[in-house]
Amino acid sequence: MKTEASRPPLNPGESRVLGFEGWEIHPDERVLRVAGEVAKIGSRAFDVLLVLAQRAGRVVSKRELFELAWPGRVVEENNLTVQITALRKLLGSEAIVNASGIGYRLAARPAAAAPLSMNGAAAVTLYGRDADLEALAALVDVAPLVTLVGAGGVGKTTLARALIARRPGLPSGGVHWIDLSPIRPDTPLLPLVARSLGLQADPLAGSGDDLLRALGLHQALFVLDNCEHLLDEVSALLSTLLPCAGGLKWLATSQEPLRLAAESVYRLAPLAVPAADAPAEDLAASGALALFCARARAAGRQGPWTPEQLGTVAELCRQLDGLPLALEIAAARAATLGLAGLSDQIGQRLRLRAGTRDAPSRHHSLLQTYEWSYGLLAPVEQAVFRSLEPFVGGFDIGMVPMLHTVLGAGGWTLTEWEVLDALDALLAKSLLQGPAPDASGPTVRLRLLESARDFARLQLEMGGETEAVRAAHAEVLARQFASAFEQLEQSRDAEWGARYLPEHRNVSAALAWACGRERPELLARLVAALGQLESFAQVPSDLVHLPVPLAQLQAAPPPLRAAARCELGWAHYQDGQRDLGTQLTEQALADYEVAGDAAGAYRALTWLIRMYHGRPGLQDRALEMRRRIQAIDDSLVPLRSRLRFESSSAHLVGERRTLEQLRQLERLATGAGFEGLAADCRVNITDELMVQGRHAEVVRVSRELLASASLPPRHRELICHNLALSLVRLGRVDEARAPAREVLRTVPADAHLVVDIFAFAAAQGGRPEEAALMAGCSHAIKQRRDLRSEVAEAALIDATLAALTAALGDRRMSELMRAGADISTDGALALMNL
Repeated sequence: MKTEASRPPLNPGESRVLGFEGWEIHPDERVLRVAGEVAKIGSRAFDVLLVLAQRAGRVVSKRELFELAWPGRVVEENNLTVQITALRKLLGSEAIVNASGIGYRLAARPAAAAPLSMNGAAAVTLYGRDADLEALAALVDVAPLVTLVGAGGVGKTTLARALIARRPGLPSGGVHWIDLSPIRPDTPLLPLVARSLGLQADPLAGSGDDLLRALGLHQALFVLDNCEHLLDEVSALLSTLLPCAGGLKWLATSQEPLRLAAESVYRLAPLAVPAADAPAEDLAASGALALFCARARAAGRQGPWTPEQLGTVAELCRQLDGLPLALEIAAARAATLGLAGLSDQIGQRLRLRAGTRDAPSRHHSLLQTYEWSYGLLAPVEQAVFRSLEPFVGGFDIGMVPMLHTVLGAGGWTLTEWEVLDALDALLAKSLLQGPAPDASGPTVRLRLLESARDFARLQLEMGGETEAVRAAHAEVLARQFASAFEQLEQSRDAEWGARYLPEHRNVSAALAWACGRERPELLARLVAALGQLESFAQVPSDLVHLPVPLAQLQAAPPPLRAAARCELGWAHYQDGQRDLGTQLTEQALADYEVAGDAAGAYRALTWLIRMYHGRPGLQDRALEMRRRIQAIDDSLVPLRSRLRFESSSAHLVGERRTLEQLRQLERLATGAGFEGLAADCRVNITDELMVQGRHAEVVRVSRELLASASLPPRHRELICHNLALSLVRLGRVDEARAPAREVLRTVPADAHLVVDIFAFAAAQGGRPEEAALMAGCSHAIKQRRDLRSEVAEAALIDATLAALTAALGDRRMSELMRAGADISTDGALALMNL
């Protein structure tokens, strides 16, 4: 058991001698030498002195001294007073200065070789900050005052330390680091600056001319760390010194700018996080991931990371928004909880606590960091900050005044200008993240970091405001999309997508809330909005996974109910719930016809043709829908709807399209700016080439499209399917594996299409028994899901069955196909080594 005298230094990274005029500390040996002689000093007094020495030049709060010198113990304040008295007897009565009510500061002058104390950090390792470091250094070289601005925990202090540690040339007077975090408002700062330079200053004397003249003779760089709670005091200090002390340069760190004329602001964003679809080899380029892994190793996590583990770490980095403090805290826990355990607890990110004692007390957890920042806000700013909690993935700045207009009925009384001013303040104070420098779009979008949203949620819950704010958020989203469908019919895809697609996550969150409330009209509007977004973007649907109460939807006004049912029906049909999807679309058609909405009826009929045609035995109903759509006056139907029908449904119930007709449709869609419909046409062109057996052309055209076009996931999957099928038809099976894998990654529900392709390959490659098992698996899936194959797919299946009959005979083929019906999709994929 270690005795008190044998304890290691409080900062394990501090092994060098700390030298001051007339005395020095040897941390490893726990020795104090005064005038070259070993001084007799108690263990607690040594710990207190070491803490002060490691933080020389700044006031150390009593709380911090207690935490570091008496770790894990509750002690009376007079114990600290006793130790300070003992140290003053050894070092001189002026060596340690009392900051009344706050703590103590070591006033002894450092030895000439050590003008700067960096809290014990002789070197700083940065991750993902090379560009920031270079840009900040360039500013500091030319500007008299630079303010490094960013959110709490984003790494401002770390970057400033790294800058000082790596600068080859420093002012002759050195660098002086002053941590302002424990300083109370209204405390004069000029005496603190003067004493850092060895000048005597009377705190009550103000800015005397003699003192200002003396300061003007010095050349030094001052780092004023943590200024956000002393903006008035720091601004007053610098307004006084900048004109008369030109040899002094200033680097301030703060959550918001000082707003001085001479100030240059550098905003520090969170670390870059890996994109969700980033390949494994690109993960190492992420500063957030590199920081997490380094801190996890330092906390005891041994061994290399597997690709799967790196993928988990990348997702954690995204969940934590690349915020360095959050990453460091989480990484420290990864060594004990493991990555899986940490992932399970990431929703409690505010509760995760720091693993190091030398962090400032407000950085011991994200909760404390946000409590510090929130406490500096004015009441109006706090109210607006809380109200932003429901917005997921950002928000259009114009939504927030609208939200507070809705909230006004419930007692929130902020005016539009108060809200906008508060947003400006939150952005300035780094509690809101602004648009990226290269962002473009029709509106300005802001966002809260996820940890900030967690804190805002906590504040809403504490104030009993959650329900009111969530309801207002849902109403705002419904209003935003009130005319979205009409605009879609008249707008180019790029314009509509830029305006509405950023709200996908917001609409999904609002609808999730509305599903549990009895508000049929709001429910219908949000269902229609989410369906429009997902149908437009051709992305996997959130809508089908939400518990939309159909009985409440029935109670909505018919026009709203019709739009909601049409979108919900198509989403469920695409997801494989054919009966439900068809039923909802039939109900939508009835609602549209009762309301006299010809354009809506045209849209519902377009989908019903596809639904009926795709299900065995319902082709006559598809033809009936064709006759009904022909009876609608084209002048009542927007161009986009007519082109959608021609590209997706007309050929199913009429004459087969020619390639020239398809290319003409593509040109029309492209000219109108309907890129989604143009992409449909390109898929249809490859379909028609396959039907004609022109597989070499399919390969060429598909590869050109995949290389040149920015395709929605669904279109990309269809083109990859056609490419894989044609490659197999050409006997190039190995080449077909890559596009087949992309089909599986993009739309796993279409795995049966890939199974059919490789069943044909196995039949042609002399493996008839494996081919029969795969064919049986795919056939069973199509039966369960009530699917009908397209022309090219049906031809492929017929060719497979013909080859199997010839190789195995009808009886053996049937036996194997029945066995294949019991094989899972994964089992069938294993047979083809995919």
